[in-house]
Amino acid sequence: MSCGNHHDVPCVQIHSWMWIYLDNELEQDSAHLVGHHLEECPPCADQFTAERIIQTRIRQCSETVQTPEGLRTRIFTQIQQTITE
Repeated sequence: MSCGNHHDVPCVQIHSWMWIYLDNELEQDSAHLVGHHLEECPPCADQFTAERIIQTRIRQCSETVQTPEGLRTRIFTQIQQTITE
């Protein structure tokens, strides 16, 4: 999705950073670029709004769902195994 205008950071790059930006885990310089891009690109701003709504709904649902005992540990163990392989 793009507005068709030239941007310092292409829309495709903004989309790849969007979830990281939503989680406040993007480097400060990159986060500034995303914020600036969203101010000047309505399609990306709309996509960001939709992603933020999805993130909010996921968080709301996860507050009421009980996960099985040990699931978090199993997930982190599998991630560590994947990283070391």
